[in-house]
Amino acid sequence: MEQDVITKKAVRQVLTDYWRQYRNYPWQSLVAFFLPALGTIFVYFVPPLLVGKIINTFVSQHQISLSAVAVYIALFGGLWLLGEVFWRVGFHYLIKLEAEGINTLSKNAFQQLTGRDYEFFVNNFVGALTKKALAYSKNFESFTDTLIFRVTTNVLPLMFVVVVLWRYSPWIPIILVAFLAMVIFVALPIIKRRSKLVALRHDASSRMVARLSDSMTNMLAVKAFAKEKPECDVYGKYSQDFADKFKKAGHYHTWRLDTTLSPIYVAANVVGLIVAIYFAKKLELQAGTIVVVFSYYSQITKIFWEVNQTYRTIESSLNESAEFTEMFINPPRIQDSPLAKPLRVKNASIRFDRVDFKYPDVKDEEESFLEKFSLEIKNKEKVGLVGPSGGGKTTITKLILRFADANSGVISINGQDISKVTQTSLREAISYVPQEPLLFHRSLFENIAYGNENASEKEVIKAAKLAHADEFISKLPLGYQTLVGERGIKLSGGQRQRIAIARALLKKSSILVLDEATSSLDSESEKYIQEGLWELMKDKTALVIAHRLSTIKHLDRILVLDDGEIVQDGTHEELVRQKGMYAKLWGHQAGEKREEPEAVVIGESK
Repeated sequence: MEQDVITKKAVRQVLTDYWRQYRNYPWQSLVAFFLPALGTIFVYFVPPLLVGKIINTFVSQHQISLSAVAVYIALFGGLWLLGEVFWRVGFHYLIKLEAEGINTLSKNAFQQLTGRDYEFFVNNFVGALTKKALAYSKNFESFTDTLIFRVTTNVLPLMFVVVVLWRYSPWIPIILVAFLAMVIFVALPIIKRRSKLVALRHDASSRMVARLSDSMTNMLAVKAFAKEKPECDVYGKYSQDFADKFKKAGHYHTWRLDTTLSPIYVAANVVGLIVAIYFAKKLELQAGTIVVVFSYYSQITKIFWEVNQTYRTIESSLNESAEFTEMFINPPRIQDSPLAKPLRVKNASIRFDRVDFKYPDVKDEEESFLEKFSLEIKNKEKVGLVGPSGGGKTTITKLILRFADANSGVISINGQDISKVTQTSLREAISYVPQEPLLFHRSLFENIAYGNENASEKEVIKAAKLAHADEFISKLPLGYQTLVGERGIKLSGGQRQRIAIARALLKKSSILVLDEATSSLDSESEKYIQEGLWELMKDKTALVIAHRLSTIKHLDRILVLDDGEIVQDGTHEELVRQKGMYAKLWGHQAGEKREEPEAVVIGESK
């Protein structure tokens, strides 16, 4: 528990990001920060002075007369009203400042997240990331409100009070400030201790949200396995952990901080009354002075509680926001080099030259998964990748897409080292259809058009027809405007795959990567989609991972991968004759092949 959950560097980054928002809007910030403080002076600290003047006038004249104090009454109302105006103008610019700041920070947060590498999202829960990103931007509001309403609106009035009271006697403000210093000296160690408890509370909250998100995302599995109660029980443990940490932080605040400050608060006000009476008598000050001094003491001593609340709010805001910046202290593993240039593809050849690759979670002393791996794929060549699970098929596609980086060696496209080109241009040159396509909770039209944002409606429908997606889309009541649900949950696996293929058809790219693109399809659907896939592969360099060997038998080459090595390389006929691993795989599927309708072959490559 003594170890910090959130580093100081992460907190400093939050402060830097927030400060940048104030610098971006200097006039709004200046007005928002200082006009409410001036309004506070006019509303709460000028009236006691005027009331004191009225009392002194009545005492000196030995009678109460409205005409004698009409000027003070006019000033009382006028300055109070001016203070209210200051508040409203300050609020106006505060709203503008916070709105623009939250907008900018929200965009920054999204940009930070999308700039991370693929492994980052594999290792983090979506729900936790969402919570942290929203807190990072939203807490700018609470942080700014606290600085304005608990710092500047206390500090400036305190300075005003010191100046006014100094005119009566320097000892009056000195005693007041001494009490304030005592509170800060006594409270800060307690508050710092509590900040560690609050950090643990925030961490427990994030883990609880992450668990909830994980369960909701996989609700189909929860229902299918009748695991509602176990899931509730486990979530209950996360919830209980948060509740325990919440209570611990709250009780520490109540019994350590509040009980320490309460006696000081009472003592300060008692002393303030005594000081007012004592100096009024000793210095022969007028009776109204007692009202002013006691009023100021009672107003300023409220800061005793403000110190605690201010620190609590700032602490909470920064800790929650720092949970987001903490994730970005270390740069992403995959990033563009400073001199990265756009990839120019005239000849879409792919080359692996003595590539070594080791997964990030593998110990340094362990061997690399790929060692001195070399492979050359010619322009417009269609290559299939087969082999047992864990053989390296998906690893190769990740390396080509730079979802992972090689430890050594060079991967090049058109003779250009992909580690020295921008990731955006690299992925724009590749159409990728994963084994489990994920769709946005948007319309079918938007999901297909995602492959080419400039595509016309006619082009979208054409792509859907080639992928045989139009067949089911046209039967839907809302057609292409049908929302597909989160992650495309409203569609079957085969339908999602067809949408993914249609999306890839729209993308004007030179390289195609298919990772088990027909794995979710039944035999009849696969038969038709093969035609669309061949259309998709035309004039492209294609890399096809397949489990059903019938879908790749007519490709130019087939590579058999096992344990990160190419154990066979050749055409379908050549590999069958070699009677190695491929022939065994083909033999295992021969029975399936006889039982199913023969799949339409993709065709001879041109």
